[in-house]
Amino acid sequence: MHDRRGIALMLVMVAILVTGTMAVAYFGSTDNSIAIGTNIESAARARAVSESGLELAIAILETDTEWQTNHIDGVLLSGLQVGEGVISISIIDATTDLPPTEETSKVEITITSTVNQITQSTQASATIIPNEEEYDFDFSEYAIFATSSIEIDDIASVQNWTVSPLSLQSNALRLGTLATGPLAVEIDSPFQRNSLELHTPNNASSMLSSSTVDRFDFNGNPTLPSPPTAPVGGTPLTLSSSQAETNTTYSGFSNWIQSFAFGNRGRNNYHNTNTVVQSGTYDIEALHLGSDKTIEIQGDVTFNVQQDVSLNGTRIILSDTATLTMHIGGDVDISSSYIGNENQSHRSWMDPTRVQLYGHGSNDWDIDGITTIKAEMYAPQCEVSFEDISTLCGRVAADEVSMQGASRLLYDATLDNGGYADHSSSLYDDNGELFSEIENIASLDPNLIDSIIDSISDNEYAAATNRWADWRDEPTARPNDVIFIMMMIAADTYRWEELVRQAHREHGTMLAGGIRQ
Repeated sequence: MHDRRGIALMLVMVAILVTGTMAVAYFGSTDNSIAIGTNIESAARARAVSESGLELAIAILETDTEWQTNHIDGVLLSGLQVGEGVISISIIDATTDLPPTEETSKVEITITSTVNQITQSTQASATIIPNEEEYDFDFSEYAIFATSSIEIDDIASVQNWTVSPLSLQSNALRLGTLATGPLAVEIDSPFQRNSLELHTPNNASSMLSSSTVDRFDFNGNPTLPSPPTAPVGGTPLTLSSSQAETNTTYSGFSNWIQSFAFGNRGRNNYHNTNTVVQSGTYDIEALHLGSDKTIEIQGDVTFNVQQDVSLNGTRIILSDTATLTMHIGGDVDISSSYIGNENQSHRSWMDPTRVQLYGHGSNDWDIDGITTIKAEMYAPQCEVSFEDISTLCGRVAADEVSMQGASRLLYDATLDNGGYADHSSSLYDDNGELFSEIENIASLDPNLIDSIIDSISDNEYAAATNRWADWRDEPTARPNDVIFIMMMIAADTYRWEELVRQAHREHGTMLAGGIRQ
C-alpha cells in the first residue's frame, strides 16, 4: 500500500470549480432572462398595438373620409401614439401596387408599431364596399325566394360564393317563400352542407319544410313585386343563329368535350362567330343562339326579348364594366352556355348585378348542361329549374324554384343590402314594422320606388335636422362595409390561430376522454 498524497485536495478543487462554473452560468442566465423577458413583453405589446392600429385603419376605411386622396404616398398616419407604442398606417392599391386613388376599392394595409424599440408589423388585405343607400325591395338578400315552392334534390346545393368580397361574413344562407302550405319547401340533398335560414309568413304551416332548418317569420306582409316595365322604342336587333348553324349545333355536352380535348381544333372554326353589341336598348323578337356563338357586350345594354330565349353552347361575355339587362317575355332554355365576365370560371368574381334577367308572364325557365351564369334572376310568375351541373352565381326569385342533379347556386353576399330579413333596415319603421307603402308595392317601377324612398328619407331627414348633433354625442358614421383578412406570411392569421385553438380543444377533449376511459 502506498499513500496517495493530495488526491482529496484535487477532488475538492474540481468540485469548487464545477460549482463555481454552474453558479456563474446560473447568474448569467438570470441576467439574460430578464432582458429576454422584457423583449418578449415588448414584442407582445407591440403586436397588440399593431392590431389596434389595424382596427383604426379599418374604422377609417368604413367612414366617408377622403382617405383615397388624403395621404402622402400611401401613408395615412405616422408617429401616432397608441397606448405605450407608436404606429404608422400605410395603404397601397391592391390592383396597381401604387398609392390609392379615388377609384381604389381593394387595398393592402401595413401597420408598423414600436414599443420600447421593439417593432412589429401587421399586414391585411381589405375590400371596401361603399354604402349606396340602396333599398332592397327585390328580396336580393335571399339566395332563393319563391312565391309557391322551393325544391333542392339529388346532390344539388346552395352555397356561399367563396370568391365574393363578402364571403368571409359566413352568415347563414337565406331562403324565403310566401307559401304557407305543408311541404312547400323540400330540401333532400345530402350535399346541402351550408346552414340555411327559411323566412316565411307567420301563418305558415309547421310542416312547411321537409327538413329541419331555422325558421323566421316576416315582420309584416311583403309581396313579390312584378319586374320593372320593359322599355319601349328600342332599336330592332337580330342575333339568332342562321339555319345552317342551327342544323350543325353540337349538344352542350359534346361542345364541352370537344373544347376540353381539342380546343378550337376539335371544331370547325367557321361556326365560332363573335358579335359585338354596343350600349343601347334593343328590341329582339326571339333570341335563339347556338353553335358556339359568342356575344360581346360593351357598355350598358338592354335587350327586350318579346318571345323565347334559347341558348345552346353560347357565350355572352361582358367586357370591362359593361352591364346587361334582359326583359324576357317567353320561355327560357339555356344549355351548356355562359353569361358573365371574360373569365368564365366560377372562381372569378363578377358583381352579379351587372347581369339582370327579368321574366315577364308565367313561363318556364330551364337551365341545364354545363351552364354557368353570373347574374340576378327575377321572374316572379315563372317556374325556374336548374339541372345537370349548371351553376348560378348570384341569386334567383321566382314563383317556383327547383334544383336537381349536381346543380348549385353560389350566393353572393354583396347582394344583401338590408331588406325584408333585416328588421333594422330602411324598410322598417322605428317599431320594426314594414312601412305601409312598402307592403303595398306591386312593381319594381323605378319611379314608384323613388317616390317611396323620398317619402321615407324626408321623414328621416326631418327627424335628424331637428336634433342637434355633435361628435361628442354621436360617433362618426361608418356607412361603408370593409371586409379584411389579417395576413402573416400570406396566410390568414385569425384563421390560423382559430385552427390552433380548435386543435388544442380537440386534443384536450381526447386526453380527457382517455382519462375517463
